[in-house]
Amino acid sequence: MAPLGVAIIGPGMVASTHATALQAIPAARISGVYGRNPASTAEFAAKYGLRAFGSYEEVLADKDTDIVSICLPPGLHVDFGLQAAVAGKHLILEKPMDIDVSKARKLIEAYRAAKLTLAVIFQNRFTPAAQRVKAALDAGVLGDLILGDAYVKWYRSPQYYAGNAWRGTWKTEGGGALINQAIHTVDLLQWFMGGVRSVAGMTRTAIHKIETEDLGVAAVEFTNGALGVIEGTTAVTPGYKERIEIHGAKGSITMTGGLVTEWQVEGCRAEDFLDAVNLSYGETNSPAISDVNHRAQMEDIIAAVKQGRDPLVTGEEGIKSLQIVLGIYESSREGRKIILT
Repeated sequence: MAPLGVAIIGPGMVASTHATALQAIPAARISGVYGRNPASTAEFAAKYGLRAFGSYEEVLADKDTDIVSICLPPGLHVDFGLQAAVAGKHLILEKPMDIDVSKARKLIEAYRAAKLTLAVIFQNRFTPAAQRVKAALDAGVLGDLILGDAYVKWYRSPQYYAGNAWRGTWKTEGGGALINQAIHTVDLLQWFMGGVRSVAGMTRTAIHKIETEDLGVAAVEFTNGALGVIEGTTAVTPGYKERIEIHGAKGSITMTGGLVTEWQVEGCRAEDFLDAVNLSYGETNSPAISDVNHRAQMEDIIAAVKQGRDPLVTGEEGIKSLQIVLGIYESSREGRKIILT
């Protein structure tokens, strides 16, 4: 089959990661880029040697575009996605799916009804370490899971928030540290633990001059009855590697900075499972993103479209972390535990 054409929508920072990843995949080719700012669109197109579309309508009418990859601010995801569904385009959405669960569900329904592919980017599921942990948990190596915790204690500068008017706003970003930075680790935690039943959270704006939170914590009840904690912040200096701790009846597994750093499990030799190289997803005080894991997920998405199957991270999967984060916000506002539905 010929390579699938992918149009990138929104020529921002994460779009560069998409472009680099897609250009390394033989089964895909970038059909062009569109952004709401013509100048930044032209600059991005020139950098990557791409066609610059003049409008979103031009993208949707383009016969060489099979897939639309949306890298816009979160509050625009569903609005642009629904137009893509009507146009018969497969869809890749950067995290989070949107800032509204009901809108995200509407998008899922539209894509199921149209028999088109909808994929949500949670590239950290595709690391060798995460795959190793997930396979072990699914095989029951820890026995009954009893506790699962996620800690994302990062730092972002005032300049980071000032660099884009939509950052740290409720209307367009839909939140702060939890919905933007911590959501990747929240996704991994709920994926490992088998889903979340309820959350009870508190959020604060600790040091940044933004509308939304730069600090959030929550007690979590998982679907299997296990308990846990989520902490997410961009206000901690100097910033620390993100960490996930999973505890079961037969032992414990810890991931730090995206790597397996502890494997104390009955019947297992730790050295068979630990990562020896000290790598991470990136610096804790920088928004820089490697394209390695994006490429792995993009390869799965392209293959899913070609084979007519679901990608590994569907809309139904992608909405789960959004529900958790928005549940924490609701819990903080109302001062009560929120049952997720």
